[in-house]
Amino acid sequence: DAFDRHVLRFYGFFKEAVVESNLENFRVRNVLIYYYLEDDSMHVIEPRQDNSGIPQGQLIRRHRFPSPGGGYMKPEDLQVGSELQIYGRCIHITDCDAFTRAY
Repeated sequence: DAFDRHVLRFYGFFKEAVVESNLENFRVRNVLIYYYLEDDSMHVIEPRQDNSGIPQGQLIRRHRFPSPGGGYMKPEDLQVGSELQIYGRCIHITDCDAFTRAY
């Protein structure tokens, strides 16, 4: 298969509301978005930071994400500078790696 083991990697962030603190209204959380070309599945992880006090790691497990317009997400739906609506979260895509940019 031509796309076997080829993965598009995007960098992004989302804002999470903070209700338990008076010092901050929202928290910016960085994420990595992986898109697997072999089966059009995706997953979203948050890189771990030591002593942050918030749960991190895999945010959304690997599966085919539904597209807002119906159907499933495609590589064309993921573009740097755009927003990704997934299960009520609005993820801003800020960058991608060299392979993804060349693709």
